[in-house]
Amino acid sequence: MVPVRPLLAALVAASAVGGIVVGAAGRSEPAPPAVPTCAETGPYAAPPPRSVGTPAGLRLCPVRGVVEVRTPGAVLDGLDLAGAVVVAAPDVVVRRSRIAGDGSQPAGVRTLPGGSVRIEDTTLTGDFTDAALEGATWTAERVELTGLSADGAHLGPGTTLRNSLLHGFDPAPGREVDAVTVTAADALVEGNQVQLGSGPGRGSAVLISGPGSAGAVHQSMELDDPADPAVVRGNELAGGRFTLLATGPGDLPLQITGNRFRRDPATVPMRLRGAADLRDNVFTDGGAVRR
Repeated sequence: MVPVRPLLAALVAASAVGGIVVGAAGRSEPAPPAVPTCAETGPYAAPPPRSVGTPAGLRLCPVRGVVEVRTPGAVLDGLDLAGAVVVAAPDVVVRRSRIAGDGSQPAGVRTLPGGSVRIEDTTLTGDFTDAALEGATWTAERVELTGLSADGAHLGPGTTLRNSLLHGFDPAPGREVDAVTVTAADALVEGNQVQLGSGPGRGSAVLISGPGSAGAVHQSMELDDPADPAVVRGNELAGGRFTLLATGPGDLPLQITGNRFRRDPATVPMRLRGAADLRDNVFTDGGAVRR
């Protein structure tokens, strides 16, 4: 016999995320200002050190569809979401969740102009038409991107990808994917393990394409300080045709420092266009990495 109370709690949380709360009499009522968390997940507790992705053993609430967040400061916690999150409000948080794409949405989490989000302790997987993470003004920490048929993360202005694991890419037939694509200055890629793998359809572990490129996101947004560099530092990078490739405009300020490269690219580990601050980039088994 399936317990009724846990199912009802999960249903209430899932319905609230979709914009409706199920009342005691079964009638529909307007959702509260803030998106509630999943009752099954319990109070937030910090993950153990070096944890990445959805915490093991956590009970999640199933939700299906596109969750569009328009409430400033809303927190999505403990969702097993088959669909996507679209952030149209500032200071949103997505944590301790799993987001799986079915190929119908551009990204697992993406921001619209005026939206900002922090994604933490979350796993993104499956099929998206663009990337698992996309847009401007987002921070992702301790996330796992795995089993993706498209790109991992598109970093626009004001974005950070930190202390995360990107691995297990499965490119769709006829498509070339990149694990991390930097499309703007004022973006930070730090302390991640990026394992793109080898074989057909694998472009670069890190691709720096710059503003105005075909894959750039939120191109119309103005940077507060366009001189701020795009920073790639302290990562372990592996795989791809070029493990790190910069094809963007030569005047895009770049800082690429303290990264460790595996000796497994199909061509060369690093190829850059234009000037860059290059320091302390080494192979995992020793020796300096040259451009």
